[in-house]
Amino acid sequence: MNPNDAQPLPASSGQPTMSPAMSGDVDRLREDFRTFVSDCQTLFRNATNLSGEGATLARQELTKRMSDAQAKLDVMRDQATQHATRLRSTTEDYVRREPFKAVGIAVAAGALLALLVSRR
Repeated sequence: MNPNDAQPLPASSGQPTMSPAMSGDVDRLREDFRTFVSDCQTLFRNATNLSGEGATLARQELTKRMSDAQAKLDVMRDQATQHATRLRSTTEDYVRREPFKAVGIAVAAGALLALLVSRR
């Protein structure tokens, strides 16, 4: 699956809408994590049958895979931080340009939330 082909989630799903690039990144991260967990399970299963040298090799392989996973996670975290910073900056700019609209949107969102909470 090409990550650029990913579609944003529909707004009615209760999930925030993601850009196609962000959705592709999340899908890749999810798949990488599943692969990592599967590899760890395989290494742990095989570790019981390994001699001292085999256990050392398995430990080295696990350490390498954990380092790779940590590096990918760090890159994804940096990208998410940059994205959040851009969104915050855009929101702040909008509120400064359109303060009355921003207050109106906040009041409407608060009223909707109060309505939803009061029905429970």
